[in-house]
Amino acid sequence: MTHERFHWWMRIKIRVLIFGILMSILPLAIFGLVSFQAAQTHLQSSIQEQNYERAHILSGEIDDFITNMAVNLTHVASTNAYALVGSDTSARDVALGTLLHEVPAFEELEVADSHDHVLVQLSRREVILPNEANHTLENFQLTSESTFSLSRVFFSTDHRPQINLTVRIQDPQTRRILGYLQAKTDLKSLVTKFTNLQIGRAGYIYLTDEKGNLIGHTDFSRVLVQENVKKNLAVKNFLNGSPPTREGSEYLNPDGVQVIGTFAPVNVAGWGVFIEQPISEAYNPIRQFALRVLIILALGILIVTLISIFFGLKLTRPIEHLEEGVRNIALTNNLRAVIPRESQDEIGKLVVAFNRMLDELYQKNQNIKSEQELLKTVVNGIGAGMALLNHEKQILWWNSLFAHWFGTEELMYVSCDDVLRGEGINCLLLENGQVVPFEVKGERRYIRPLYYELAPGNSENASHLLLLIDVTQQVKMEARVIETEKMAAVGLLASGVAHEINNPLAIVAANSEDLLDCMQKKNQAPNEQEIQQVLKIISEQIERCKHITGRLLNFARRGEAGRDILDAGIAIQQIVALLAQRTKQKKLTIETEIMPGLWVLGNENEWQQVLLNILTNAIDASPEGKAVEIRAYHKECEIKVEVQDYGEGISSQNLQRVFDPFFTTKPAGHGTGLGLFISYGMIQRMQGQLNIESKVSEGTLVVISLPYQEVG
Repeated sequence: MTHERFHWWMRIKIRVLIFGILMSILPLAIFGLVSFQAAQTHLQSSIQEQNYERAHILSGEIDDFITNMAVNLTHVASTNAYALVGSDTSARDVALGTLLHEVPAFEELEVADSHDHVLVQLSRREVILPNEANHTLENFQLTSESTFSLSRVFFSTDHRPQINLTVRIQDPQTRRILGYLQAKTDLKSLVTKFTNLQIGRAGYIYLTDEKGNLIGHTDFSRVLVQENVKKNLAVKNFLNGSPPTREGSEYLNPDGVQVIGTFAPVNVAGWGVFIEQPISEAYNPIRQFALRVLIILALGILIVTLISIFFGLKLTRPIEHLEEGVRNIALTNNLRAVIPRESQDEIGKLVVAFNRMLDELYQKNQNIKSEQELLKTVVNGIGAGMALLNHEKQILWWNSLFAHWFGTEELMYVSCDDVLRGEGINCLLLENGQVVPFEVKGERRYIRPLYYELAPGNSENASHLLLLIDVTQQVKMEARVIETEKMAAVGLLASGVAHEINNPLAIVAANSEDLLDCMQKKNQAPNEQEIQQVLKIISEQIERCKHITGRLLNFARRGEAGRDILDAGIAIQQIVALLAQRTKQKKLTIETEIMPGLWVLGNENEWQQVLLNILTNAIDASPEGKAVEIRAYHKECEIKVEVQDYGEGISSQNLQRVFDPFFTTKPAGHGTGLGLFISYGMIQRMQGQLNIESKVSEGTLVVISLPYQEVG
């Protein structure tokens, strides 16, 4: 046995070390990764949750600011309704001046009548003359459901964001609308208050109106230039009406910085409050945590790896010694060798078990050699040729008898078809079990080829076992039995034939005697015409005898072993003619219904014997005065022959044994019990089927099915 070389990485020591190192690194790495991932997720969630809560708090405060201003404006409009729309200008100026003083965010107030015509206009920063207030109130839309109207954001000349807040002035008693009170509200202080909140070192807050226009920002210069923030993912979600999420969104801001952003809607005004923070700053604690985890993880992996290497080397050293001992045994093929035991652990027990296995293997090896010799003797003396075939039907192994029959010792990988084609056998594996004749050294023999499919994966890589059984003696014995049964049938027919010949012989004798008597009388000598008439009668009767004996001799002659195309109906008619005398003796009638052209493949002599056996049984079973019916017809791809008698029938117990050899229900001396047994075998050789149906006291039906053969 040659020593198998393998690479260093295939050695068990290397694999154990690699496994130990991996098992040291992987758990720690996985644990560290999972811990880091969990911490990162928690930190990210905390940062995002914090920004989300801030945005909602700011949006709530803006809602409260606008609502409070609207409440103040409504309170003034309801408590000073008559003063605001009345003719007393001093009372109106007092009410409006007080409102401007109490609400610093109001920059300008306007009072209009119910037709939206401005009655008075009062500004915190400008002096407005009465004739300058002659215009219509704008930028408001009040519905029956709303208590105040909030205009879109617009900017003053010095770029401060402003809105118009408008409420109704109603009669306190009748609730009739007397006019409207509108306040121009400055948002600069509000925006500055909220946007100046600290969001880390680089985070910022900004506000947009319902259209996404920037109205406030931590860096107010961006508001002055009206920077476009509509491309920001958070602004897009706000404008699309998507609800804010606690996870936030990651995207590039207009400066090209990757940020995490969240928003909250200002429900009263329809604005949006946005918080953005650079990811590099937001996740900086995560990076610091990851660095600490990585250092701790590396130290842990180093310590565990060193420990794994130490114990791995200690574990694999005895295994290497065991492997070396096994390799030496394989090289020397010495099954009597012993590997020394080095330890008391499981590996030491393995060495002991291996030494015990070597001893048992040695004993079994000796037993196998003995069994191989015995098997070889059995295979060669079994009297059958044997060969193993692969899936391509090539011979892989054969025994000595197989080589003796086919005259060569060089059969390895020779096609089975090439070896057996000339002997009348093929390797199609279809005609399994059929007897085939062939010649061995000039002697005619008969074999039965049997093919057995083998399980895949056997050592020879064989797919089939071919077994050629020599059945020459069996075939000859069957032929003798068939011939004996045939001769018995001939003897049975002979008495009837002899009786049938008596009638034409009596006519010949009578006419011969009359002719002799006439020729002895000199005065009454027959003339030439009378002599010719008598001789014609004698010739006809002799021809009749010839036909009778010819039918018997045709049935009794030894048949050829081959098969040919024959008309099954003609043979039926011939057998019926042979049995005519027996049917007369039993006062029976044979009714036939035979279609022409019933072509089958078989041996004519065997087919006649089958018919004779079945019809003889039907005649024997039928009482006097009954009929035996014979029907022969072509149905689809088959020839059907049915023989029906109306005798006593066969019991269910006997019906199961009718095809057994030497079984008969006839009295002693009236049957051999081989008729149906032989007939069944002959029908099988014709690739047909023989079935019997019978009921006690009703009769028996025999059905023969044969393959139909196309002719011409």
